[in-house]
Amino acid sequence: MLAAALVAVMVASELALGGTKLQTGLARALAAWALVYLPTVYLLAVYGGVGPVALTIFWGGAFLSWFGVRSHIESSILLRMLAILRRRSLTTTDLVTEYTSHYGKAMRLEELLRGGLAIKENDALSVSPKGKFILGVVAKLR
Repeated sequence: MLAAALVAVMVASELALGGTKLQTGLARALAAWALVYLPTVYLLAVYGGVGPVALTIFWGGAFLSWFGVRSHIESSILLRMLAILRRRSLTTTDLVTEYTSHYGKAMRLEELLRGGLAIKENDALSVSPKGKFILGVVAKLR
């Protein structure tokens, strides 16, 4: 039952993200995890004899593991380059050029703005309040 819930929540997370980056769609992913958690905690308490505290600890750890792996895969330059090379052979220069055209500076800046992590005022970028919050959380995790 727990394995089925984990598969369901991972599928639900991908559907909720809808092709956006994890950091941009984090609230939607968290909502998916919460929506699958609620019936899971009930069903496991009633039919599996698993208490809500134990499941909550497990669920939180499963989310953090999924987030770490998903985030790493999403941001992996090497995996993106391999995906480009899977389509056809390229010279080193052509590979870097194609990678940069799809995942270069402009795309990364656009993702920061779309995710609300940065704001643009008078052609200058600065960290948004949401971005400052995330930076504060990350600083405490180190």
